[in-house]
Amino acid sequence: MLHMILFLSRSVVRSLIKNDAIEMEKAEVYQYGFEILFSSIITFLIAVLSGILLHCFTASMLFFIIFATFRQICGGYHAKHYWSCNLLFLGVISAVLVVYRFFPTDRFTTMHYIFLLVSLLIICIYAPVENENKPLSAEQVLLFRKISRIIVASLTMISCLINIFHNPYVKLIDSTLLAISISILVVGLEERRECNEKCKEEHSEGCCKSRCEKC
Repeated sequence: MLHMILFLSRSVVRSLIKNDAIEMEKAEVYQYGFEILFSSIITFLIAVLSGILLHCFTASMLFFIIFATFRQICGGYHAKHYWSCNLLFLGVISAVLVVYRFFPTDRFTTMHYIFLLVSLLIICIYAPVENENKPLSAEQVLLFRKISRIIVASLTMISCLINIFHNPYVKLIDSTLLAISISILVVGLEERRECNEKCKEEHSEGCCKSRCEKC
């Protein structure tokens, strides 16, 4: 898969250079952009196939929309390679859709509140988290934090409302939020660990919270 993405990206960039559509100096930038594009297409196809195989296409598309929206705003864990990233996505969407398809809705009440509480706490505390390839400015952090809280609060209210009627989509929303929050938590904890280590190096007495805003 990695070789295929690289091959397609390089082929498209070579074609654009050959037709004078882009400059040679910007080839690497465009190649990286096409790699992201093709990887995103593969991710979407994984969502489509998962929905078809598990007979819940609409649920898989809803998962993809929520997941992709949060990833753009909040960030989250990124695997080092495209194939491992897509494999991880396959595992996550499969787990969420299995819960949606096969777990009894009338027995989901306790998990409903646990999933929502955990997701709310993690997203409100840690989101957004930065990607090394997509650093955020202070203004973007504040904006994305506000947007992420609005979205998770809205989805929480929707989930609680449809839970009253034992709608099976409550399982999908709750499981998707939990998966997203775990992805954010992994990066958030890593960022905090790196910040603490950096503070220890800069301040002999450990991390000075008054001087280290991120900590």
